[in-house]
Amino acid sequence: MKIRKTLRNTTPYVAGKSRPGAIKLSSNENPLGPSPRALIAISQELNHLNRYPDGRSGILINALAEHYNLDPECFIVGNGSDEIFAMIAGTFLEEGQEVITADSTFSEYSFSGLLFGGHVIKVPLKNGRFDTEGLLGAVTDDTCLAFIANPNNPTGTFLKDSEIRSFLDRLPRDVILILDEAYAEFATHEEFCSGSDLLSTYPNLIVTRTFSKIYGLAGLRIGYAMAQPDLTQAIFRAKQAFNVNLLAQSGGAEALKDHEFINKTLALCSEGKKYLYKALEEENFFFYPSEANFICIKVDMDSKEVFDNFLKQGMAIRPLASFGMGEWIRYTIGTQEQNEEFIRLLKTLKD
Repeated sequence: MKIRKTLRNTTPYVAGKSRPGAIKLSSNENPLGPSPRALIAISQELNHLNRYPDGRSGILINALAEHYNLDPECFIVGNGSDEIFAMIAGTFLEEGQEVITADSTFSEYSFSGLLFGGHVIKVPLKNGRFDTEGLLGAVTDDTCLAFIANPNNPTGTFLKDSEIRSFLDRLPRDVILILDEAYAEFATHEEFCSGSDLLSTYPNLIVTRTFSKIYGLAGLRIGYAMAQPDLTQAIFRAKQAFNVNLLAQSGGAEALKDHEFINKTLALCSEGKKYLYKALEEENFFFYPSEANFICIKVDMDSKEVFDNFLKQGMAIRPLASFGMGEWIRYTIGTQEQNEEFIRLLKTLKD
């Protein structure tokens, strides 16, 4: 049996690993657990599991429309952002067309392009950030899609509002930019701007977000995209009939309103960053200041060895070899106790 040519150079996604009993800080999950309001909404739907969910995720889309003050037709919901990326590629990408992104970023951008026969061009990061000039220089007449993570995973760096606008102003209108804002809720820098504010200006912009991070619903797999209706309604052509389950739709709609939980999560992340930045500087570890809920740290040794070392001592972090960053690790900001244990383990690398 032969697999399709377009899949021969793809590899399965490498997820953050752990083991039973270990503190898992490898996948940027919320250490506080799921949104309490989401849990209540989910529990109220348990007796309805014999029914198919709404194929258009109407409850969730209406909640998103109210949250962003946009028309409901500007949204489409998916089984995680991963499915959204695949639906976008499945809708717009012709076999042989080009997809441009960075070399050290979320692998699902490349996978979505390869899945539909695209030619993926990877532009190196510049000082840990997406190089917008390099991306524009890679655009040709065959370019269909461009992916930018803002903030970027795994570096936590971001592009300023002015940089995103300048990029879009010079990007050909027949090339679609997918601006992945999976960690945008954690961004506090004054020059960070949500792509949702740019949608009315740029008809070739799609902004994606997720409920997996700040809302603590990674296990439900809910992602969504927002764009001008011409784009989102076209993407519906590539959507599976009942792609988002009933519990996810109800839980996501309530999670958006759980401001107490969101603020608690942001406070934990902010305090964790202050502690970790100070500790890392004292130990002379280079790291990128992060606008996300994780920190990317240079350990100057094989990151897989660091991972194995930490896991033996009960903590799972993310080695970044799969991102092409063999001497870097990514640490999800946890509770104060977890952060202190991480720094203790990091110090042992120098012993």
